[in-house]
Amino acid sequence: MTRRLIYAATLLATHLCAQEPAVLLEGEQLKVLKHTGQARLQDLRSYRHITWSGMAHLWWTGAKPGDVLELALPVAKDGVYRLGAGFTKAADYGVFEFVLDGQPLAGPIDLFNSSVMHAGTVPLGKSITLKAGEHRLSITVKGANAAAKKSYMLGLDYVVLATGADADVMALAKPLIVTQPSKPAVPVAKPQRDISYNNLEVQPLKAAEQQKKFTVPEGFEVELVASEETGLPKPTMVAFDDAGRMWSATATAYPCDKDNIIWTQPGKDRIVVFDTPTARTPQMARTFAEGMVMPVSLLPHGKGVFVAQGPEIFYLDDRDGDGHADERRVLAKGFGVQDTHTVPHQLTWMPGGRVTFSQGLLNSGRMTDAEGKIFVFNRTLVASMKPDGTDTRILSAGMNNIWAWAHGRTGRVFIHEANDLGYSVVPFEEDSSYPGFVAMKLHPSSPIHPPTAQDLNLGGTGFSGLAICDDKSGSFPAPWHGLLYIANPILGKIHAVAATLDARGVWTFEKRGDLVSCADPMFRPVAITFGPDGCLYITDWYNRIISHNEIPRDHPARDKERGRVWRIRHSSQSSAKVPDMTRVPAGELPAHLKADSTWEMRAAWHQIGQRGGIELIPALTQLAADVNTSVDARIHALWSLEEMGHFDAALWATFLADASPDLRREAVRSLSTLKVGEDTAFDLLQPLADEREWTVRYEVLRFFRRAAGPVNPKHIAWLKRWSANPAPKTEVKGWNGTYLALGGSYERAFQDFLLSLAETKSPAAVLNESKWDKTIATAPEPTAEEVAALSKRIAAIKALLPKAKPDQGRPIVESTCLACHSAGGKGISLAPPLDGSSKRDTDGILTAILAPDAAIEQVFRLYRIETQDGGKFEGFKKNESDKDITLMLMGGATQAVPIAKIKSAGYVAGKSVMLPFAAGFSDAQLADIVRYLQTLQ
Repeated sequence: MTRRLIYAATLLATHLCAQEPAVLLEGEQLKVLKHTGQARLQDLRSYRHITWSGMAHLWWTGAKPGDVLELALPVAKDGVYRLGAGFTKAADYGVFEFVLDGQPLAGPIDLFNSSVMHAGTVPLGKSITLKAGEHRLSITVKGANAAAKKSYMLGLDYVVLATGADADVMALAKPLIVTQPSKPAVPVAKPQRDISYNNLEVQPLKAAEQQKKFTVPEGFEVELVASEETGLPKPTMVAFDDAGRMWSATATAYPCDKDNIIWTQPGKDRIVVFDTPTARTPQMARTFAEGMVMPVSLLPHGKGVFVAQGPEIFYLDDRDGDGHADERRVLAKGFGVQDTHTVPHQLTWMPGGRVTFSQGLLNSGRMTDAEGKIFVFNRTLVASMKPDGTDTRILSAGMNNIWAWAHGRTGRVFIHEANDLGYSVVPFEEDSSYPGFVAMKLHPSSPIHPPTAQDLNLGGTGFSGLAICDDKSGSFPAPWHGLLYIANPILGKIHAVAATLDARGVWTFEKRGDLVSCADPMFRPVAITFGPDGCLYITDWYNRIISHNEIPRDHPARDKERGRVWRIRHSSQSSAKVPDMTRVPAGELPAHLKADSTWEMRAAWHQIGQRGGIELIPALTQLAADVNTSVDARIHALWSLEEMGHFDAALWATFLADASPDLRREAVRSLSTLKVGEDTAFDLLQPLADEREWTVRYEVLRFFRRAAGPVNPKHIAWLKRWSANPAPKTEVKGWNGTYLALGGSYERAFQDFLLSLAETKSPAAVLNESKWDKTIATAPEPTAEEVAALSKRIAAIKALLPKAKPDQGRPIVESTCLACHSAGGKGISLAPPLDGSSKRDTDGILTAILAPDAAIEQVFRLYRIETQDGGKFEGFKKNESDKDITLMLMGGATQAVPIAKIKSAGYVAGKSVMLPFAAGFSDAQLADIVRYLQTLQ
């Protein structure tokens, strides 16, 4: 119905009811005469615990103080009236003033409330004499409550015209409120998945043709290492062993979610080895193991390889040395497989002889390690274990997907969050808790880590690789040396980022351009690593479709047979032969710890740890103690001694007195691995009484937490000297919240958290399984009619795109979409960022707009709570504590429901937390929205 017809119908209804004591006019049906931002109907049927008339209101968004919304107010008969109005209150609503035909009515009216509620009928001033006809109601934004989010929104449910100077508008409005929707429900179809980030029409190229499409800086070249033509379809990653060989795995069945059977049967995938990967010509794959099912991470070690595959982490051994796996040892099992792309991954060998790995947000399970210990392993966690699968530790909780683990020469680790939400590069610290789409803490007392890269704005929702160019020579030259590189498969780019550590111990990150881009939209860099030759190796998933849940698993556009590994080489890099460190005599290995090549240095460390031999201890001790040797070489010598189980108190005293905080940190950390007695360590650590480096302090506190024996009050009193002064409380705003700022406030809170654990020798990880995380309902599948209707409307809107105007779509996006999404650092970030939409498929964007249920990740399922008194609450499950469950509503407002009052709570399968918002827009406006979204990089 057009606005003109709506107005005529409203006027007729008013006329028919003119003799009644009051008339209620639905806000969403009033004619809009003037506005800034957007003024449109908002369907409110999902808020089932609150009643609006017609379960909708007129929603004014995108305004600022001083802006005016003007509405036509139809009056059927001359007379004296009192006016009232029904409003919505919420955390992001403003303060407003009301004027009718230039005459002040009421104001200011403050519509702030910490959660969404209906304000009831609010009288608008005293009685007023009105003539029959159209009048002009002006609503001006005067500001916002000090506690409100400054979005200045207005929700006008209705206006009441009550006859008589003394009419009670509040009482007269009650019987007129329509408790059911005033219009037929908008069908929520589910015909297609959201195919954002994808290009279904593009045709695949041969590797040689794709190679011509790359753009790299002057002096660089792109070389093909392997492809489907050399036996490598759908590679997930590559890893180099100590002999310089390159390992990879295929995942031709990907994705395959919620299928527990597939993991119990032999699959079609393989683990392969390339014996001479640094050669300048494409290399043929050699099969090491068959019958695999989508392994997503490998860690070559010894004669075999650690494998992360679905619900298990296992080791494949080549006991007879014939180049093929002949024994499989399960080290950990029971990981959740609800979502293929967030199963355990990022297997990495770390100091102390431990294997780390991470899991993403969408999986939950009960993991059992090789000792038989059971761990609740839900959502995003980083963990580690010994190579035999024992002594499992949970290291951190939070973020959404951590598809990166970059370990620098001096032991610093960087990770990243897949979505561009201010954590696209993060200096990792064990025992940390990070924000995520679903709030979770490693421990109830954990402070939440603040954002680390809010201004980086790389764009995209799937960062999936991080590599450090830190070879001292033989790798990239300046200005590309010393940078971090980030793989972005959404945009098809490799970004370069500079990292700087300031005097406060705070890292800052700055984008330095793109190292790699490609004109072939099927280029999907899903993993990167620097190889033994100092070149950057890129695993190219090569696919039209990079998204996961949004496209049917069996969609024919999914490429199941192609994949490439590319090498980025600078012309200044030589083609020197890579040494096979497995064949280097043991006595020569310590010298290789001083290598300029990071790979060579690491391989020597690995080999020393695997081979052992007390005859190496003197050379390692001499190297580690030599203050004229580089710090990174001394640290690798320390790690080697640590893995050999050798502790020398005099040597460690030298480490702890060194000027390098990295060396001091690693020396303290190793004390736990070496099981040094607490009293011995206490005496040794006395020079650190005035330690200023936070990371060194953290390791000291961890040592006393882990040390065997009872708590020693003397030691705790000594540790408390670092917390004697009042803690600073500087805050910073970040993704969906306010955090203690880096530079002192957060670091002190984290230190005090570790101190509290040391005082009781308590574990940092206290993770419990929630009984409120089950599925309690399932949304119905769409009907054939709904499927056809959606397809028809998509086609109609696409026909308008050639003439669509992105400048007219922008204000609509900023006033509506950013109530849940973010773009360019603006918005709510309840849902994934819109950055990178220029690479998204048109059909996918329209499907997401018209039918949000069609493409939901599990985490964005609607969460429903029913209380014991009959109340119902629906929204996005943001957080759960021992006291309440907090829901986030569209627009960013929150609603906390006490657990003591909950009757039932859980997810609604197949139902998105996002409401369909297209009903209030014409096809032309939706075309403008799509065109604007496709300008976002």
